[in-house]
Amino acid sequence: MGAIVLIAVALTSLPGWPVYDRFCLPCHGAKGDGKGPAAPYSWGAPRAFTTGVYEWRSTASGQPPTDDDLRTAVRFGVPGTSMHGFGATLSGADVDKLVAVLKAFSPATFKQRGKPIAIGPAPAADPARGAELWKQQGCDKCHGGDGRGVAALVQPPYDLTTQLLRRPRARDDLDGRRKAMALSIATGMAGTPMPGFAGTVADAELWALADHVLALNANAKPRTSAALDDAMIAMDGVTKLVTATWPGNDPDERRIWGAPLAGQGKPPASLAPAQASLSSQQCARCHAKQAREWQTSLHASAATFGLPAREADHALDGAASCNRCHTPLAEQQPADSHDGALRDEAVTYDPALRAEGVTCAACHVRGFTRHGPPRRPESGLLASPGYPLVELAIYERADFCMPCHQLPPRTAVNGKPLLNTYKEWLEGPYMARGIQCQHCHMPNREHQWLGVHDRNTFRQGIKLTAHTLRTDGKVTVIATLANVGAGHYLPTTATPAAWLKIELFDAKGIAIHGARAEQRIGRDVEFVKQWVEKSDTRIPPGESLRMARAWQGGRTAQAAYARITVEVHPDDFYERMYATRLQAKLPDATRKQYEIALQRALASRYLADQQDVTILAP
Repeated sequence: MGAIVLIAVALTSLPGWPVYDRFCLPCHGAKGDGKGPAAPYSWGAPRAFTTGVYEWRSTASGQPPTDDDLRTAVRFGVPGTSMHGFGATLSGADVDKLVAVLKAFSPATFKQRGKPIAIGPAPAADPARGAELWKQQGCDKCHGGDGRGVAALVQPPYDLTTQLLRRPRARDDLDGRRKAMALSIATGMAGTPMPGFAGTVADAELWALADHVLALNANAKPRTSAALDDAMIAMDGVTKLVTATWPGNDPDERRIWGAPLAGQGKPPASLAPAQASLSSQQCARCHAKQAREWQTSLHASAATFGLPAREADHALDGAASCNRCHTPLAEQQPADSHDGALRDEAVTYDPALRAEGVTCAACHVRGFTRHGPPRRPESGLLASPGYPLVELAIYERADFCMPCHQLPPRTAVNGKPLLNTYKEWLEGPYMARGIQCQHCHMPNREHQWLGVHDRNTFRQGIKLTAHTLRTDGKVTVIATLANVGAGHYLPTTATPAAWLKIELFDAKGIAIHGARAEQRIGRDVEFVKQWVEKSDTRIPPGESLRMARAWQGGRTAQAAYARITVEVHPDDFYERMYATRLQAKLPDATRKQYEIALQRALASRYLADQQDVTILAP
């Protein structure tokens, strides 16, 4: 055990560890064992660096990859999987430092230096010869005659006909893919039954086999969705990830969200009364700025609005799961709504603390020890805290937010959990850029967590463009709404909805009857004995939604301009749910709570953007 601790200390002291922590740890884990918190949501199992086994090498079987092999994987990623390429984000020096960290996870593997295999120059393509060799060399025994893989194998290959060739490569054109495939056939896939064929078949035959694989792979397409596959859902059915918990394995970071929170216990005698309190009012005495920001946030109101109404209405079947996010502390939860296993200890329920929702201590206090991000000199706080403090890097990574903003795979509705924000970020372009949730939602460590409920924040995430055309008495309007600033789908959850609307007006500003259209943008779900997804029109990061409408006849000829608007209902799902419940027979107190919740939901609506575009004559 001592040796393991020494290795861990040595790794975290390496110059490349901060780079590993931000870009690699979420999938590959703090121990490099491939069991990071993002692993359950990754396409393809993350590499376990501790084994020293690497599939994509330029070296012969039994040899380690070269440093250039590792650089190639880091810079260009693994097509068809969740492994991004980081070459556009990381400098050459950062990549070199990162390679040193990867090698340090298995130092014995890299005691020898791998020697790259040389393959002869590429001849003219010969897929027909490759098809013959496919059977002669026994490739079909594992990959199948059609390249779809033999499902009965213990470790079946992936489907070559639908999934991209995964070997990292600088160029993804035909020549780049051909060279990558020939090299994979030559070196084999370490850790799998696939041997290397270098030296056993002629170089020309290696190229021919590569040509046949390229022919099988001709119609493969990249994944464009953050949906989960059957394998993820099946694995979660076995491991049963606990809702609102962090699935990583670093023991220090697991203290934050690794399990439903236990009681704090008895305050140490060394703490002053204010330090022994879990109330945000006491935190505000020293952290005044953060407390002021938090008071305006949805975190502070997580236990208000509709939650009390739904509890009184007995509408929360999984109350414990809801409370793990809305009121995470054991001291915030009545005994009948808390995880039973945690009530064995003496936990004093504090209704005033419950009203604080996601209060300061929910994220920062465990066993009356404060936890937080590495301190900054400009924070304005005393250099030495007056209480026990543990600094953890997880506070500056997106997976800190994962427990409450990502539901387990087994909860998927049409392949996507109702909360899928972390997976959307993981698969999107922002992860590859190193942009974490905190960069956008906690700039300068602010504690407001502005999102879809804030008009300015939503506006920063969108770009609305439109143009019009008048031809032969017909007026056509094309509006495009792009997601230019959100690292997840827009909007990410099933709660909000936005409407892109087009309406024609005459020169006097009077709306033209019948010349109006709208497109709902959001994930439309409802619960009828089970969750059902009716539509999903959300906009992935960097993509856009295009709406085109045309009108003819009537007063259309008088149309002078088109008004394009983006209207946002941040609590759309709850508006409908509260209104539905208010139609039922309810106790007066419950009805009053629903009425207040509905009023607040309706009041959250706003106009995000509006453009008037002149309709010019042809």
